[in-house]
Amino acid sequence: MTVIDIFKEIALIPRETGNEGKIADYLCQFAQKRNLKYYRDEYNNVIIKKKTIDVKPLILQAHTDMVCEKDSNINFNFEKDSIEVIEENGFLKANGTTLGADNGIGVAQILYILDSDIKCNIEAVFTVSEETTMNGAFKLDTNKLDGKMLLNLDGFKEDTIIIESAAFYDIIFKSNYKLVNSQNKYEYKLKLFGLKGGHSGFDINKDLGNSSILLAEILKEVKDVEILSFIGGTKFNVIPSEAEAVIKTNLQENNLKNIVKLKLEKINRKELTVNIEKESKKRNSITDNQKVLSIEETKKFIDSIINFPHGVININEQNETTTSVNLGVVNLKENMYKIGMRSSRKDEAENCIEKLKKYAKNNNLEFELLGYQPGFQTNRTDKIIEILKNSFNQVEENKDRKLNIQAVHVAVEIGIIKEKMPDLQVAIISPNIQGAHSTSERVEIDSILRTTKWLEKFIEIYNKS
Repeated sequence: MTVIDIFKEIALIPRETGNEGKIADYLCQFAQKRNLKYYRDEYNNVIIKKKTIDVKPLILQAHTDMVCEKDSNINFNFEKDSIEVIEENGFLKANGTTLGADNGIGVAQILYILDSDIKCNIEAVFTVSEETTMNGAFKLDTNKLDGKMLLNLDGFKEDTIIIESAAFYDIIFKSNYKLVNSQNKYEYKLKLFGLKGGHSGFDINKDLGNSSILLAEILKEVKDVEILSFIGGTKFNVIPSEAEAVIKTNLQENNLKNIVKLKLEKINRKELTVNIEKESKKRNSITDNQKVLSIEETKKFIDSIINFPHGVININEQNETTTSVNLGVVNLKENMYKIGMRSSRKDEAENCIEKLKKYAKNNNLEFELLGYQPGFQTNRTDKIIEILKNSFNQVEENKDRKLNIQAVHVAVEIGIIKEKMPDLQVAIISPNIQGAHSTSERVEIDSILRTTKWLEKFIEIYNKS
């Protein structure tokens, strides 16, 4: 089986975070069919071991869960439906959903090695919940591992060795806005969509727009508006692409549409669309008696979103992002903002947290740090980097293609694993994956083949080291 064949099998299996039981079944059956030793824990982490040569074991690692996003016009149930994989213009993509190449391609590459005749001593580690809590890595029993080198296959860019990652902080703000009876006559639903969205680490510096902030900027133009509901975004680590609000106002529909149109022209994002729908009494009978934010409370709510410090906070001398904040979710019904903060610098992280605490206090919001995932750092002179460089140079046919060694602004599981195994040497490689965490996600086919060839050569040289 090729890597792509295996990936297409994986794509058939629903595997949203928290729903990894079936992919764990698949991995165990994969091992059973090949008479490989395997271990599955209560969290659905799976370890598979294959030894055909007498060398120290090499750990290969990937995560089995995926971010599940879909276009609003797509009827798709991530709990039971299979991803439709499409080959187009040299890429694999999905039909209106995330593809799951993050990290399904890494899983497939490891399984390909386990299925091949390549001489190796591999400890294959497949973890769960990487896209949310990283609970799989936290709960992983590393006592079952003997390897001293770990190669993770959860990157996004070919020809790159990742040697450093940022820590990730899950933060929530809790609100307690006062609700009153509406003083306004008309009710409208505004839906903002069309933004690209993206990964809150890799894409935070790309000016992709934040749907919650942009919708708030539009609502600020509406005089004496009251908000009945507001929801934007889906996850801490996803830059939100859509937002929706139900408002009460005394404006006629045409006047409201003109205000929104003028504001959109000022925002000047051609990809952005706002639909406005007047809520009829008949259709909205359930919410007729619902209370709203008062005009004053609505202003406070809108300003709290507009003034939120979303985006890049700090950069280094190489113009790389070192600290950033993502306003991932705003949900008025739940009285909650969900924020993902990343930082690879301890002093910057401390300063940013203090800034967010001050912001919360100034906006009468309650600050809570839910969780933290550590980053990692590998020395450029470590043996794993030497082997990766050597193997890349041996397989790379295009001499114009240069190998990059870099830090990235994402949190990865191996930071957690390395904390448990301090002597472990770790690094990350991967093929080219674009648009991760969004419905535009795609992976370059030739890049998969080249990276797999690099992985094979890495194992060959590792065996001789």
